[in-house]
Amino acid sequence: MSKGKRKKRTTTGAVLLQGTAVSLSVYLAGILLLALLAVKGAVPERAAFPTVAVLCLLGALSGGGVTAYRTPWGPLPAALLNTALFAAVLLVVGLACWPDGIGSRGVILLLCALGGGLAAGLLGGRRGGRRRKRK
Repeated sequence: MSKGKRKKRTTTGAVLLQGTAVSLSVYLAGILLLALLAVKGAVPERAAFPTVAVLCLLGALSGGGVTAYRTPWGPLPAALLNTALFAAVLLVVGLACWPDGIGSRGVILLLCALGGGLAAGLLGGRRGGRRRKRK
């Protein structure tokens, strides 16, 4: 009798790429929604930057949550590595679009991404439910 098909393991690089893709997808979808709401007048212009900062945090949090237990290192290092990749993409795009540099608001966005990755790693906790103590 066959034992069934084995589940194919995803490589660590592919997991980090998936997490970064989730981070960027959440961030960009939020930016598109914010742009739509700003054009319609539902979101005032002064609230745009704090909303972008929250979207940066949520993007890093969601991508870090995806990678938290799918790497061999544990939740915190995996989430922080995913956040570093997400922040690197933001940094490269920022430097490519603005030759003068990213400025203070860009640094704030990178710090928000770091906070989201840290939260994803810390909220990851342990895998599974309660563990029984050995006597």
